[in-house]
Amino acid sequence: LPPGSCRTFWGWLNAVFNKVDHERIRAVGPDRAASEWLLRCGALVRYQGSPRWQQDYNGLPTGPLGKYKIEAINATESCIMYRGFEYLDGLEHVTDIKLEKCMYIQDQCLQRLSETSTLQKSLQQLKIISCGNVTDKGILALHKLTNLEYLYLSDLPGIREKETTFRVLQQALPNLELELDLE
Repeated sequence: LPPGSCRTFWGWLNAVFNKVDHERIRAVGPDRAASEWLLRCGALVRYQGSPRWQQDYNGLPTGPLGKYKIEAINATESCIMYRGFEYLDGLEHVTDIKLEKCMYIQDQCLQRLSETSTLQKSLQQLKIISCGNVTDKGILALHKLTNLEYLYLSDLPGIREKETTFRVLQQALPNLELELDLE
């Protein structure tokens, strides 16, 4: 294989996984469609009332439309990217999101996340760990998540203006518990 061709292939494949299917969202509802997208990309979901993480795409629960509501997302080492964040638009019950070692997560993703009106109301906990493309700009965009109670940030080398960024964020979200593990 020529140099770079493998990386190009994986980039193409990730773009395919992250393409939003609006017909599918209409047909099965936002929670089911988002579950399918997240699991295809290697993330896990947990539904309201269940202690168990769903990790098997083929084992997605069936039932009446709208029965299973996503409460938590663990996107550790997944290939989710900005292009697929539209799947989050209709999710009304997500309280917890973990983004860890997500190589395609960047400022634009965090901005999109914070502009999602349903998440502005429901999201309470957010963890961003070892996402190398996140900078101060992405962290500052989180100020729109007005119900966010806990934010954990770790191993984010793109954050350069730590004190200023965190001061601005704390002023915008005075009830936020901010935990940092940044060197």
